Amino acid sequence: MKCAVIGLGQFGKAAALALARNGVEVIGVDEDMELVDDIKDEISLAVRMDATDEGSLESHGIGQVNVLVAAIGANFEAQVLTVVYAKKLGIPKVVARAMTPVHARILHLVGADEILNPEEEAANRLVQRLLIPGISGYFELAESFSVVEIDAPAGTVGKSLLQLDLRRKFRINLVAIKHRSPNPDGTSMREEFNPVPSPDDRIRFGDVLALVGSDLDLASFMAEFSAQ
Repeated sequence: MKCAVIGLGQFGKAAALALARNGVEVIGVDEDMELVDDIKDEISLAVRMDATDEGSLESHGIGQVNVLVAAIGANFEAQVLTVVYAKKLGIPKVVARAMTPVHARILHLVGADEILNPEEEAANRLVQRLLIPGISGYFELAESFSVVEIDAPAGTVGKSLLQLDLRRKFRINLVAIKHRSPNPDGTSMREEFNPVPSPDDRIRFGDVLALVGSDLDLASFMAEFSAQ
């Protein structure tokens, strides 16, 4: 897989490095030579270039990538032109960073396949962690509804799923349990994944629970059992 990241500021650099570390061939582009030099040894190719120059994009092989990430933050006009030229070059998927809802609508209209708002996503993660203590991961299903992974609250340890009665009492569902326990040699932890818990399964100390529900219902569950 080949990916171009246009704009190597804080967000663009982080995206380029994460892609490269996962085996993606990354071309990084920015007008700032200092930003290009800062990343050149960690990705496949780093180029100082004006991404609003269609000819330059084509001459550097940008049209041959599978995905282009338009990560220009400060210059919205340049961001729009980058998306337009990327689609004109026939790049299959163009992902664009939007700073505002209006920017997001415009980027969609000019052809962006997916819109990212890192600041909004970071704020959502912060709210999740504040509402639901112990959260280790989450996936948003719809607005205010999520699948979350949490460390089992102290008040649930030793109780069966039948006793907890999560669906009736809290309107949430437990979809999986990850049991963690020390290996016999005491040097590491082992994990046992239970993808279909039964009503008689009991929560153990150190378990990680995968739960589905509204953020408020999940928060209510954690508030009740974390204090016990």
